[in-house]
Amino acid sequence: MPVITMYAPKMSDDQKKEIVKAFAENGGRILGISPEAFNTTIFEIDPQNVGHGTQTLDEFLKNGGK
Repeated sequence: MPVITMYAPKMSDDQKKEIVKAFAENGGRILGISPEAFNTTIFEIDPQNVGHGTQTLDEFLKNGGK
């Protein structure tokens, strides 16, 4: 069974449902297997807990990606 793992910022319940469905349906189509075979795990990450270069991701984004 395929496993999809996603690290992402906070999402609404509707966004989670939509992305899980999209991953499974598209993965199933591409691999030629049932979408029900997929397991998806979403890890919600606070941008303050991610480093990008010498800054936190939160700082990087606040600085316009610079």
